[in-house]
Amino acid sequence: MVSHPSAPQPDSEITIALDGEPEPDPPPSRPRLPNVVLVFTAAVVMLAAGVVAVSKWLPLREPAAEEAVRSFLEAVRAGDVGAALALAGESDGSERFLVAEALDDRWEVVQVAQVAYTETPRGATAEVYAEIEAHDGTRLGHRYRVGLEGGDPVVRNALARTEHIPEGFGHLELNGYSADPGEESHVLLLPGVYELYESQPATLDLGVYPVLVLGDQFIELGGEHATTWLPQPWPQLSEEGRRALDEALRARLDACAERAPADGCPFAPPPGDERIDIPADATWEITAYPQVTAAYMYLPGSTERSFELFTTEPGSVEVEAVIVEEDGGERRTRLNCGISPDGVHAEFDMAGGVTLTPGSTAAEHCGSMVEVE
Repeated sequence: MVSHPSAPQPDSEITIALDGEPEPDPPPSRPRLPNVVLVFTAAVVMLAAGVVAVSKWLPLREPAAEEAVRSFLEAVRAGDVGAALALAGESDGSERFLVAEALDDRWEVVQVAQVAYTETPRGATAEVYAEIEAHDGTRLGHRYRVGLEGGDPVVRNALARTEHIPEGFGHLELNGYSADPGEESHVLLLPGVYELYESQPATLDLGVYPVLVLGDQFIELGGEHATTWLPQPWPQLSEEGRRALDEALRARLDACAERAPADGCPFAPPPGDERIDIPADATWEITAYPQVTAAYMYLPGSTERSFELFTTEPGSVEVEAVIVEEDGGERRTRLNCGISPDGVHAEFDMAGGVTLTPGSTAAEHCGSMVEVE
């Protein structure tokens, strides 16, 4: 029987039999690293292993030494003397200037860097360079030695030691803090800025400037050369001091004129000149006050601020006197005497006062007397 083409077809599924099972999808391909990357990675691994190995025999202590020095300097600047001395392996003891009251914080730490490392059977030591700067721009550097023998690092040469203590004042004053050095031949100082004798009277100019201190070095602010000792004051009279001296000298001469003759006053006739007779009630008139200069007297062990007077222009006084002639006759006349207060000592106190005392070479009488024309 032949079916008609237009007749509906029965539902059916056509399959094709194949020999064997179908192949699975291929796995994704793995990326391949370039050879240069592999070589670099291996080098990094080997370097890391080397560092670990080296660290077992090479002490990498730079951070510890630098940190100790920086901490020491920052403790000083903060006024924490106890912490600073602990880092320096020191105790406060009886050192008079290792106190917060003697410190000034007008400076900064500008550099701290380890520059050397030494290991010996007794232990290791690092050298750390530090530099500080004062408020005016003055800088000072120093190499610290830091002990690394186990435990906490110790900054060994942390304190400044000066063998030259200013003499002639009886005390040392730093940043307004005053102390008597006693029998000590030196003082120990922490780093920083120090003002010397800022409370001295306005009558004196000590000729010293603030200093920056670091390690064993001292440099005046604005200076170019560091030294190993504190500046030595050599007092001079200020303008106020010269005025005070002139007033004191005039007052002394006025007093002498009122009570002449008197001890220590140069109002008296030259000794041995029997021709001149000055009545006890005679009036001495100062016609010109002398002009003087003053030179500081350095006296070891003295606590006085003493100056010796030297005449730059003599003064003069006049007095009514009696001249005894060779024939025994007398005549009244007016005599002039030059005044030169050489050898008189001037002492300046803290309140700005001046005390005049005759020295061993001060004149106690007129050198010569001449008649006033």
